[in-house]
Amino acid sequence: MALEERTPLTQLPGIGPAKGRALARLGLERLGDLLEHFPQRYEDRRQCWTIRQAPLEQPCCVSALVAESPRLARIRKGLELVKVRAVDHTGVLHLTFFNQAYLKNALSPGVTYVFYGRVEELGRARTMANPVFEREGEGRYTGLIMPVYPLTAGVSNHLMAGLARRAVEVCAPEREEILPEPLRLTYGLCQVEYAYRNIHFPKDFEALELARRRLVFEELLVLTCGMALLKERRGQGAGRVLDRGRVEDFLSLLPFSPTGAQRRAMEDMAADLASGRAMNRLVQGDVGSGKTAVAAFGAWKCAQNGCQCALMAPTELLAEQHARTLDGLLSPVGVRVGLLTGSAKGAAKKTLLTAIAAGEVDVVVGTHALFSQGVEYADLALVIADEPTSDLDEENTALIMEHFQRQADSGKAGLISTHDLSCLRPNMVHYKMNKGVMQKV
Repeated sequence: MALEERTPLTQLPGIGPAKGRALARLGLERLGDLLEHFPQRYEDRRQCWTIRQAPLEQPCCVSALVAESPRLARIRKGLELVKVRAVDHTGVLHLTFFNQAYLKNALSPGVTYVFYGRVEELGRARTMANPVFEREGEGRYTGLIMPVYPLTAGVSNHLMAGLARRAVEVCAPEREEILPEPLRLTYGLCQVEYAYRNIHFPKDFEALELARRRLVFEELLVLTCGMALLKERRGQGAGRVLDRGRVEDFLSLLPFSPTGAQRRAMEDMAADLASGRAMNRLVQGDVGSGKTAVAAFGAWKCAQNGCQCALMAPTELLAEQHARTLDGLLSPVGVRVGLLTGSAKGAAKKTLLTAIAAGEVDVVVGTHALFSQGVEYADLALVIADEPTSDLDEENTALIMEHFQRQADSGKAGLISTHDLSCLRPNMVHYKMNKGVMQKV
């Protein structure tokens, strides 16, 4: 069978369904995937020692001849030992393999092997437990700089290195050179095939550094270009024009005098919302820095333009607090505020959902239930997320931010109010508030 980048790993010899599933947990399903599964560290196995000269208590390679047939000993249930006596002109090395009975027939008397492991001294005897080994001169796992890969249960580094070697031989020559030649030469970058070969199996540490530098440069270049394209796309994306409602009119509703930072944030929001481009902003600041007032302005402005706003809070308690605050602030000027949380049930929930779908609620405050199945908006124009990732694990945080990004990409304005900088996404305008001072980052 001719191998190529798209060849499933389960079609390779020795990769059955169980190993295929284990490799899939690492994101490895096809041969080409292995090229991007980079080693996490390297072991220098180039120097080979005699038994007597081998350094103690550190991994090293020792060349020795198997002096007699390996012996299998069953110590107790669940524990088997294969013992091997190896020699060279300087001494004897006692090798022990635990629960690997098949190795009794894998080492042949009278044959010289290279063993890689930690040499220890027991009395006057030198020992090595569970070494990696191969016949002298094979050069697959010894006599080189050995890559050590991220692994999972059921996948050994021995297996991973073998698969990576096959991937390098098949796929590396086929990788397209994406860097223009003048750019590559200007920055002293190696060719793509050289980079993949030496990131996996470097001929020396200088070659490894060249490979790493090239791949890092390429990754950053692609990321930068991608962000630039994303910025251009979003800058051209059409959004609702919300031009009614002056900042000064909203400020007159507040029971306090806003800070200069709050006023500037509102003015920037007003400009965004009136521009015809989808707004995508992050307001970052500690508790009490004034983020909620900025969010309230966005909700009010939506209502002034006949549109709806959804404000999401991380907990029901905080959602209820926001709903009371906004209702007290905005209901006197005719803005209708509703509260939707996961605890809403029965007829009350049905009535609220009907009102939201009919456009009879201007500002919908709630938890993640705001975007659950069955919730339909009449004319949603602005999504505000207040501390959206609070108390969420990494997976659910990613889901929430993905949903928020979809809303922004569909032309709806978006505002995140948080202390958590991990919410920042490409092309998001970022403001940081601290003690009444706002800084555009």
